[in-house]
Amino acid sequence: MSAPSDPLVRVDRPLRADAARNHAAILTAARTAIEVGGPDVSLEEVARRAGVAPSTLYRRFAGRDELVAAVLEDYVAEFVEPLLARAAGVADPWAALVGVLEGLVDGVTRHRALLAAAKATGAFTPELAARTLAPLGELLGRGQAAGVVRGDLVPEDLPTVVHMAVVTAEAGEGRWPRYLGLLLDGMRVPRT
Repeated sequence: MSAPSDPLVRVDRPLRADAARNHAAILTAARTAIEVGGPDVSLEEVARRAGVAPSTLYRRFAGRDELVAAVLEDYVAEFVEPLLARAAGVADPWAALVGVLEGLVDGVTRHRALLAAAKATGAFTPELAARTLAPLGELLGRGQAAGVVRGDLVPEDLPTVVHMAVVTAEAGEGRWPRYLGLLLDGMRVPRT
């Protein structure tokens, strides 16, 4: 099958080695630049940090929204999905759920600028949400089946719990474990 004749249609194909290195360097530089300079950091600054010409960045990413979406995708693949996969292997369903929520709250508090940029650019897609909600739902279901997690919780409650703990963290550094603990107490089936 031949490539589309429309020059505006992007065909996904494997990147050459140098292009793959540039792509990885741009994503790493963008994450760092956003976290250091905030969500409004210039794309020229990202290119400078990556050691590439701005034209190289623009050849790969049409603009800020596309770059932020790629950085978020990279963050989820590098941090969130491995966290969820490790939790799936933990035998104790309560410990697995607690570990994931602690990891997510810690990650969100450390990467606030990236997540703010992702929210501002619309990078949170339904597909990306589904990739995290499905495993969270499985962990929640395991805890409910074991009788250690309240039965009225739904998977969509868990990102809200993370958000609530992160908001309390803004009141003072290092305080989120206490507040997350209080939230977890409300999620757990009381021991008799």
